[in-house]
Parts: sequence; structure tokens; C-alpha cells
Amino acid sequence: MSLLVATSGCVSNHRVSPWGGGSLPPISAFAAPSDLEAQLAAVDAETGALGLRKTLELRGELPRGGGPVIARGYEKTDAAGRIAHAVRVATAHGVVLAIGPFNEPEVDDRHAELVSAHAQDALASADDTVTRALTDLNGDGLPDAVLRNRRGTLELHRIGPLGSNRYDVIMFVAPTELADADGDGRLDLVGRAEAAEGDPIAPVLVDTATFDGGRYTNATAGARAFHAQRADPQPARSKNPPPPPDDATRLRGAIERAWHAILAGRPRARVLEALGGEPVPAALRAAFDRHRARIEALPVLDADKSGNAR
Repeated sequence: MSLLVATSGCVSNHRVSPWGGGSLPPISAFAAPSDLEAQLAAVDAETGALGLRKTLELRGELPRGGGPVIARGYEKTDAAGRIAHAVRVATAHGVVLAIGPFNEPEVDDRHAELVSAHAQDALASADDTVTRALTDLNGDGLPDAVLRNRRGTLELHRIGPLGSNRYDVIMFVAPTELADADGDGRLDLVGRAEAAEGDPIAPVLVDTATFDGGRYTNATAGARAFHAQRADPQPARSKNPPPPPDDATRLRGAIERAWHAILAGRPRARVLEALGGEPVPAALRAAFDRHRARIEALPVLDADKSGNAR
């Protein structure tokens, strides 16, 4: 499995279906009596032969009376003590998603673990509700399975009665959280690019992608509003505001605001000019220049009226 997330472009969409890469079956296959228990028995036989142990089972429902869908997470430990995960999702018509285990479990982006539930993050919402996986997370009418690799990167799969698709994602930071970033009541993808250990400024650079036209993208109006809110400094609420922060704190805030301002669609030259006007002590110059270079390297993210990147 490839758990790749675009940091400057779109992840290629991949279809996983019970028919593999071959031609579609005859119409009789669709009309044949369905049997979910038979599909699960086949999964049990296959995963048992691979030495996999079931660790999680989630149940959902397909729309329009399409029947139940079951997702199972598995793991096994190899001779070196490394844990490899696998995921199987079945409907009455067949196994619609089958990922792992791989022979190289140390490769983080090929390591798929089924995720059971998601608590909305305080970054975007004060709501502490938990959304169960294998439900419709984005309102497109089909349940979604959420997978996570060793780095914590998430990927979402749309589950249908006869197959599944991984949603394309356009973000500049790998998504590791689900939160309602745009306030529409649905969970969006959120990622945080935290600074390296020992960085004296240590900004937290956050990106988000909301659902749009069958994919998740940071070019939507909702995603831009998320960044615009964080690009503007909060007004002072006290008649006796605290003294100016130390240089590292001040520069951290300036870098984070510049990041959000560009992702909100603000004029790049003006944003970089403001950032360049910050006084930088010699001890913080190298770290500041690294972060400024990262912001300068952000691609221009234009959007048409539908919110699609172009």
C-alpha cells in the first residue's frame, strides 16, 4: 500500500476493487445472490494463512438499503519483532478494500492501520464529540474507512458496495488529524508541520483540506477562511497588556501568521515584506531564514469560483 499525501500537489487516485485491474465481470455477477458471511469467511481464511490476528472490527451501513459493510484491522509480528498491519473491508458483494501486510513493515508509508474513531480537535472546534469510523465523514453518501501509517499520516477511503476509492488530497502538510476546520459540521483533514527538535523558534505550521468535488483540498473557501482567521493577530483584551514577548516568541508568531496569510490567498510579496521587516537577533537568524525559505517556497494556490485548485 502506498500512503502518500501531496505536499505540493495532488495524490494520484487509486481504485481498489474486487475485480483488480481486469475487465468488469458479466452482469450475472451483479445479480448473483449476495452473502456477507461467505465474504467474511474468505477473509478469515486468507488472513489466517498470512498469520494475521484480528485487532479491530467496525460495522457500517451502505446507503439506500445496500446492506452492511464490515471493516477489519489485522496485525502480525515478524521475526524481528516488528508489527505489520493489514486492512480488509467487505460487503455482501465481495472484498472491496484489501491492504497489507507488506514484506517491509519498516517502510512507514506502506504501513496501514485501521482507525476506529476520531475526536474533533480543539484547534477547530470546542466540540468533544467522537465520530465513528466507517460512517459518512464528508456527506458524499458513502461510508469512509480511515487508515493511518507509522508517521501518523491519515488517508480516507470511500467504500461502495462493489469497490472503494482513496480520496485525493491536496495539502502542504501531511494530514494527521480530523477536525471541523470550516465549521460546516463535517470533519476535515488537518496537518501540523512542527519544527525540528532544538529549533529555537519552533513555529507550528498548520494546513487543512476540506471536502470538495470528491477530493480534499486546501484551495476551498472554507480552508482559506481557516487560514485567514489565523493570519490576523488577535486584538488585545486587556487594558494592561503583557510586555512584548521575547524574540523567539515574537518571531514564531510572525512566521505562523505569514504562513497562514499566504495560504489564505494574501498577496505573497506583501506578506514576505512584512515578515522581512521583523528584527532578528543573530542567535535566531539561521532558524528564521530556514522558516522564511519554507514560506517563500509555498506554491501559488489559485482557485476558481468552485474552489478547485488550478
